[in-house]
Order: sequence, then structure tokens, then C-alpha cells
Amino acid sequence: MSAVEIKVGSMIYGGWKSSQIDIGIEQIAGTFDLSVSERWPGQDTPRQIHRGERCEVLADGETVITGWVDDAFPEFDATTHEFRVTGRDATGDLVDCSAIHKSGQWAKATLDKIVRDICAPFGIPVIVETDIGNAFDSHSIQEGETAFECIERACRMRAVLPVSDGKGGLVLTRAKDGPAVDDLVEGVNIKRARGEFSSKERYSLYIIKGQDRGSDDNLDAPETHAQVKAEATDSFVQRYRPLIVIAEEHGPHATYKQRAEWERNVRRGRSNRATITVQGWRNARGKLWWPNTMVHLDSASLGVNANLLITNVSLIDNPQSGRIAQLRLADRRAFDLLVGKKAAGLQGKIREKQASEKKQSGEDWSSF
Repeated sequence: MSAVEIKVGSMIYGGWKSSQIDIGIEQIAGTFDLSVSERWPGQDTPRQIHRGERCEVLADGETVITGWVDDAFPEFDATTHEFRVTGRDATGDLVDCSAIHKSGQWAKATLDKIVRDICAPFGIPVIVETDIGNAFDSHSIQEGETAFECIERACRMRAVLPVSDGKGGLVLTRAKDGPAVDDLVEGVNIKRARGEFSSKERYSLYIIKGQDRGSDDNLDAPETHAQVKAEATDSFVQRYRPLIVIAEEHGPHATYKQRAEWERNVRRGRSNRATITVQGWRNARGKLWWPNTMVHLDSASLGVNANLLITNVSLIDNPQSGRIAQLRLADRRAFDLLVGKKAAGLQGKIREKQASEKKQSGEDWSSF
């Protein structure tokens, strides 16, 4: 079976000379890039793949992208005849297109209601597989905002990740925990590794500013609601580096304090990354490498011995490298819950579990 196949209408095209499929929890749509000579063994007719066509991309026989062909690049000279095609999941339209929905405002609407209303005109179903928190007091489409920007802004306030399911739908999820699907060990099964340890996006002081909504039941002075501010510090950053963030929605001081801590924790976790290249597309369990799963990385050269979250996967096949997978890894805590009324208990359990794991193993990826 061809490593990658693309189905357009009733036709299935394989035999690609080179291919790359990129999927991840930090991108709302997976992408593909395929190229080949115009005719491949066993096929006598040119590939009838045109921009704008609905398509399904399979890797090792499994559907990984369902969406649209974005670009087609036929090319030839006196001796060669090449063809290249690129495209994305159906959710890619959410990145390109403006957000439009009636008046553009919601009142007392839950996250899934907002996302479904935005996705409905695109024919994109929405699947909820996590707690999405309380309803928003209000949420509005900002002028000129894309559908993805509006969705991502709402999801960010509920610490939810909007990701493609590879089958034409959008999933509202969170970073998953659990046992590692495989061990990546230096000198054993790692072909190449690159660490990315940066302090550019980390700050010594995080200041969250906003406003709290008053009510007839709240007898506090109005000025206590007009300007609410909370702070969190990062002891790793030794020099003065303040960052002011305007809160995305109204809330009391306690909520803003949690928002400040979340901003610090996320930036701390995402400042440490690793990209690991392995041979083949499947892990030790025989499954395709997939984002939002845990893996154990043991690399003395990178100074890491910890369970990490796979955030992005690139499935690559070309004459130079053969069939390889590039896995982008990060600390799972970079995607922890933003505490809310419904999430506080769950976050407490997560933190207790992580503290216990850290105590037992002595590992702390965020310290690198």
C-alpha cells in the first residue's frame, strides 16, 4: 500500500514521490503537501486533482485529513513532468473566512453553542469531549475577526483546545494525560533531536487587568469593580520583565489571580520544547503517531527524562529520509486548565497528581 493516498471523488491517487502531513493541537487544521511525477506506475492517465475539490487523505490506510485541495502545481520541462498538490482539513476555512452570525452577539451562551453557531454555515460539525465550563455572560464577534479568531478567543477563556478530528469536524478538547504510548530513548530509537529552551516569552511579573461586573445584590463600592487587577510572578526570570494582559472577560479579583497564574504557567511550559525524529509512522502500540498523547523522552543530551505531551506530528515520506515522523513535544502543564467555577476541583486534582509524580521521579521539565 502507498504510504499516502488522496481520495478525490471516486478516484484514489497514490505513489507520491514525497509527502508531508502536519497535524497538531496548536493548529486548528491539519495540512498536506504531496508531489510526484505526473504519471505513476500502474496509472496511465494524468491526475485529475483540481483546486477547491473535496478530498480525503490517508496515511498507512487511515484517514488523517478530510477537507479541501487548496493548491495544484503542474510543472514540466523537456525531460520531466511533475505534479504537486496541497490542502487542509475542512476547518482551514475557519482560519481564512470572516466570522458571521446574526447580530454577532451571544448572551448567556455556552462555549459549544457559540462554536456551533460559527461553524454551522461551513458545514463543520462540533464534537465536545471535555467540560466546557460556565456559559458566557456575553460574547461578541469583533470587527473583522475571522471565524477561528472568534472561536479561539472563546476557547482560551475556558482553557479548551479547538482541534480538527481529521474527518471534517472540530473537536473541543483539553490536553490529555495518561500513560506514555512509547519511550523515546537517545541512542535507541531517536534518529534526531532538537531542544528549544527559550526565555523570550517569559516575564518576571504578569499583571492581569480588567473590570468586574457589579450587581444589585453586591453592596461593595463601585470602585471595587471598576478596575480589577491581579499579579503573578515567575522566579525563573531574574531581571525586570513585566507583562500587562487585558482580561478577555469580566471577573472578580480571584478569577484574575488565577488568570495571571495560568498565563505564567502556560508561558513557562511552552518555553521548553523538543522535536524528535523517529523512523516510521507508528508507535510501540502499532498506532499512528498522533497529537495529544503522552510519550516518555529520555535524552541526556537534552537534559530530559520525563513524560511529555505530543503537540504536533509531521508524517514525512521522501527519497532522502524514507518514512519518518517528527514529533514536537512540550510539558503537558503548558496546556493546563484555566481555573473556573467548574474547573477548580479538576485542576486541584491535576496539580496534586503532578506534584506527586514530580516528588516520585524528581523530574521537572519546566526547570530547564
